[in-house]
Amino acid sequence: MKRIVLAASAALVLAACQPATEPLDGRWEVQQIAGASLGEDVDIWMAFDTENETITGFTGCNDFTAPVSSFSETIAIGPVSETPAECASIAAATDEQRFLLVLPQVQRQILRGRSLELLPAASGSETLIRLRREDAEG
Repeated sequence: MKRIVLAASAALVLAACQPATEPLDGRWEVQQIAGASLGEDVDIWMAFDTENETITGFTGCNDFTAPVSSFSETIAIGPVSETPAECASIAAATDEQRFLLVLPQVQRQILRGRSLELLPAASGSETLIRLRREDAEG
């Protein structure tokens, strides 16, 4: 019995030492920007890679990358680098502009299950970007 308890304890200790997947990692679909929903047929998304400290995604018109660092509720997103392309619609161009305008203001994050809110520094401030985790299947 002691051996079973010791083996189980050792397994728990080893499991605790393994790096956990950061909750932000993965693809997130933008649902709202500054309280407004996206235009019809506009797709904006972000994929966090905390190990490499980067965000990749799509602004509605262009692919983008940016450096990112996060700790607890704080998050810092660096300058965005885009791959130029034409926007498919005026709605996509408008939403891209709004997205790129608020992204540098993000300084806090609140993760609630499959929802992520990106906010400015001040508590009680309006959510800048509201996202939903995309299903692993697609």
